[in-house]
Amino acid sequence: MSSCTFNEINQTESDNQKEIEGYISRSNLKLQKSPEGMYYSINTAKSTGKQAFNTDVIKFYYKMTLLDGTKLDSTAKTLGQLKGMVWGSNSSILNLPMSFLKEGESGLFILPSALAFGGNSYTNIAAFSVIKLEIDVVSVRTEAEQLKDFQTLYKITSPEISPSGLIFKKLVENPKGAAISGGQSVKVNYTGRLSYGNLKYDAAGKVIYDSAFDSGTFTFVAGTGGVIAGFDEGIMKMRVGEKAALIIPSKIGYGANGNATIPPNSPLYFEVEVVGAL
Repeated sequence: MSSCTFNEINQTESDNQKEIEGYISRSNLKLQKSPEGMYYSINTAKSTGKQAFNTDVIKFYYKMTLLDGTKLDSTAKTLGQLKGMVWGSNSSILNLPMSFLKEGESGLFILPSALAFGGNSYTNIAAFSVIKLEIDVVSVRTEAEQLKDFQTLYKITSPEISPSGLIFKKLVENPKGAAISGGQSVKVNYTGRLSYGNLKYDAAGKVIYDSAFDSGTFTFVAGTGGVIAGFDEGIMKMRVGEKAALIIPSKIGYGANGNATIPPNSPLYFEVEVVGAL
């Protein structure tokens, strides 16, 4: 059994190698080979030299295909739809190629199946497929830079910055509205955003990259830890009928663990409206 398995693996590696070498030859490419077995070339003409470190966000365009040209996934560069990833936050086929790139650089990467999806198959990806990636790194942003980016993008001027790090700005004031205090049941409308796009599908089923990770209306009890600390703190600065922008550092957001939707070490931007309190 073990001998059979090893033989199958060796055959797969051999087949992948022949496929890659044939593609490189036909395409007249000049690629280097990494110690892991990935083939690559890097264009450094627009490099800033800025490298991503753990918890930094990398914003980039990319295209993933099979060697026959079949497109598996991509961002829409013509629409300015950037993808983002928090460096060091999870395991991804992008991790090894990204480790070779700095801000402003682009690269072509060919990954044998052992460095891609292995023996797993998906709707449009057969098991043991060789994967080609084209990646263009647009920016590398620290958390501090992302917090500033939120202020610039959403035109948040002269905000209040609390000792916790919360950046708070009222967008609509209602001085006569009831103040919010701990223990009250508060109803809010909200939209939460990351500093980069999430892969989503529009009503027609088309892939888009949208920074909004969640929106809606919900009710919670203020000041009791039922929501993230930064959101709770922001709501308790408001009155019924007011709207505000909350820029929340990760330490008072979802922290180093994140959750199913929010990657670890992610600062967040919320627009919130307090519609009622009891």
